[in-house]
Amino acid sequence: MTIKSPILNSFLNFMSSGYMTFLSVFFAIVSCVTWPEFGDTAKPFGEVFLTFISISIIPIIFSSVTTCIINLASGDNNNVKISRLISVICSALLVASIIGIVICMLMEPSKDVLQSKLISDLVVKDAQRSIAEISLTDPIQSLHKFRFTDFLMTLFPKNPFQAFSDGNIIQILSVSILVGIAIAHLDKETIKYSTMILDIVMSSFKAILKFQTKILPIGLFFVLAGNFANIDIDSFITMKLFCLSSGIGFLCLLVISFFIFALYSPIGAKNSLIALQNPITIAFSTRSNQATLPFLSAVLIERFKLPQIAVNMSIPLGIALCRVSAVTYYSFVTIFVMSLYNEPFTAFNLIFVAIGAIITSFAASGATGIIAITMIATILNPLNIPIGAAFLLLVIVEPILDPLRTVTSLIFNAAISCMIINKKRWRTT
Repeated sequence: MTIKSPILNSFLNFMSSGYMTFLSVFFAIVSCVTWPEFGDTAKPFGEVFLTFISISIIPIIFSSVTTCIINLASGDNNNVKISRLISVICSALLVASIIGIVICMLMEPSKDVLQSKLISDLVVKDAQRSIAEISLTDPIQSLHKFRFTDFLMTLFPKNPFQAFSDGNIIQILSVSILVGIAIAHLDKETIKYSTMILDIVMSSFKAILKFQTKILPIGLFFVLAGNFANIDIDSFITMKLFCLSSGIGFLCLLVISFFIFALYSPIGAKNSLIALQNPITIAFSTRSNQATLPFLSAVLIERFKLPQIAVNMSIPLGIALCRVSAVTYYSFVTIFVMSLYNEPFTAFNLIFVAIGAIITSFAASGATGIIAITMIATILNPLNIPIGAAFLLLVIVEPILDPLRTVTSLIFNAAISCMIINKKRWRTT
């Protein structure tokens, strides 16, 4: 439906502009500073907005990925090569994991934390409790708390509709791939009509997304105000070196992203970051990779001029599997906790942490906040290291670091999408 009123059109265009987005962030900060209790009032409205945004995300992911798989399986798509996609994602995950390990070993944030008597006492009690729980007659059982098969079993849902209901991105991708492969092996007429239906679904929900974009600043105002209410400045000071070290790890990923943009982005590195301003603001405010997916895809297609079918393939897979900032954080936190309990950094332990951080990021796909923090136990349990005291510390800084992780992941995924789609740098004219 076209709105003929020029005044109303101008207002809606202003509402969806980057200026209004930044104004909503500014007013959210001012509101929380002048009225601290406002955050608790705004939080429910922010949650309603995120739920409203999720209406479009799942159908767009399913329709776009299924269509891409159909094209790949039928040989109609030359924009994305699976071998290149897999190699780039695996390389990125390994580099991200190593960055987290190296940064934590160099910065040693645990020494700063252990200067607090309260924290050091918690660590000692946690370690004593852990030793008491290990039975001399059953030492091997504790080494089998983590099983890779548990992760493999979560790849495919027992009930596909439950996966869509829960918003489990990895399982939705699995269903999309299976459906896409199945349709690709049907007759040409069926493939044609199937892709038409999928295209209608995707176009319909993108139309809904356009309306959601118009009210985006209002929603971000409530989401951000609710997030700021959870930040405890006094507790943050105790973990200042931890936050600084984590930030350096994320900065390393951003520097890598900048160089990838310089080599592979159609519009160059500087223009790439400028084009991503709106998705970056959304990522920082919502702290959700899934919420940024449609907005990031739209920017890559409209501003970067990348092929739509290639973007629809690389971005959902990147957000679900190439969670580089989470990998860096998991490896960083694991080394941090090992330092708290004086666990030796043997070659085996470091290799285990590097691989474990990658696997944990897969298992935690879609998880945010405290749920994402608890996934650290996936790596710590096989090493017989308790998470109790460390968990309290991580909860303190989570409201601050979670937005940074989401923004870093968004920028890095945009960069590797350019790298996957373009074998060499090319510019649009």
